[in-house]
Amino acid sequence: MNIYFLRLCWKNIWRNKRRTFITVNAIGLGVMALVFLRNYYDSFHEQVIHNIIRYHSGHLAVSMKDFEKNNSAQLFIKNSNPLTEWLKNQENILAMSERVVFSGLASSARGSTNVMVMAVDPEAESKVTDFANRITSGTFFADHKDRSIVLGSKAAATLNADLGSKIVLLTQGVDGSIGNELFLVTGIFETSSEADKSLAFIQLKEGRSIISLEEKNAHQLAVVLKNEDLLNEFRTEFELLEGKEPHVQMLSWKELQRPVVAMIELDRAVNRMLMFLILGVAALGIANSILMSIMERTREFGVMLAIGTAKEEVIKMVITETLMLTGVGVVLGNLFGVLITGFFNQVGFDLKWLTSKDFVIQGAVVQTVSYPTVRFYNSLVVTTVIIFLALIVSYFPARQAGRLTPIKALRSH
Repeated sequence: MNIYFLRLCWKNIWRNKRRTFITVNAIGLGVMALVFLRNYYDSFHEQVIHNIIRYHSGHLAVSMKDFEKNNSAQLFIKNSNPLTEWLKNQENILAMSERVVFSGLASSARGSTNVMVMAVDPEAESKVTDFANRITSGTFFADHKDRSIVLGSKAAATLNADLGSKIVLLTQGVDGSIGNELFLVTGIFETSSEADKSLAFIQLKEGRSIISLEEKNAHQLAVVLKNEDLLNEFRTEFELLEGKEPHVQMLSWKELQRPVVAMIELDRAVNRMLMFLILGVAALGIANSILMSIMERTREFGVMLAIGTAKEEVIKMVITETLMLTGVGVVLGNLFGVLITGFFNQVGFDLKWLTSKDFVIQGAVVQTVSYPTVRFYNSLVVTTVIIFLALIVSYFPARQAGRLTPIKALRSH
């Protein structure tokens, strides 16, 4: 294939500028839409995963078997200190938080509500979750005062509580006793999720005290890794850990949040279906352009065959012209797809106009505004698929052109 042949093919695709313009537009718009949508979906899924990790259990959670099913206070890890020390010494761990978790009744002078109480070390928890950054009033145990409690905004509204309000927590201890303590509200958080009306934080030592739990015991160890790709490798190391109790388990966020994983997979399936539809439209545009070109140039192909041009050369010419046409559309589509992604990365792409309701997944409200990022892998995938599709679509019309006989072709006009 010499430079003269390529120049001839390039001139041929511009002989009918209107048809070329329409075809390039169809390909370009399809590529642009696919690149942007794939970038958006990937960023949206990452945002959902980030919310789950930063408002629930981190990448991994160590607990007794079946604890996550019912959050029973009786299912605690006996002597969690060895596990805690082992986790702290792992270089792949970014943060770890030891937790005591139990349900109880929170009461004030003006109301009462059921809450899930999470007793934590404030500094460690701040590195695992984002609750400390969602404080709208007060602090997240900044002064470490005894008998402090941090409430969700809706729970505080139900209790008619504000900073300095007195809250009584009533719960059952692990030994069957009744735990009853008075706390002062020192912080209120808001996350736009179910946690705002059902979650309360107290300090770790006071959580153990109210449910009569020994100091070395805990319900859950939440772990955040430096990189999620290390998740399976880290779990394998944990399973081989010597001295670990057989009833202690480590679950990933995917196992803890199966509905979220199912939602993401369903979303990806819908994305793939949309991709096939767009590719189908692009393929029809390419096929239509090739067929029209062959019909208009039947006499031309007849002349070429009559003067000795090989049938393979005719087939190669049609395919090359199709690839050139597709290449122009792909380049423009990728360019605009990247530009649109970059634009919405700065201003955000909001789905709020599609619905008046919040997107709630496992009790967490997913932010409707997403900031897609440019991922050149998506551009590479879309480009490869479009070019492959163009080859398939162009081959059969090209072979038909190569089968023309000079006499019939010359008599077509």
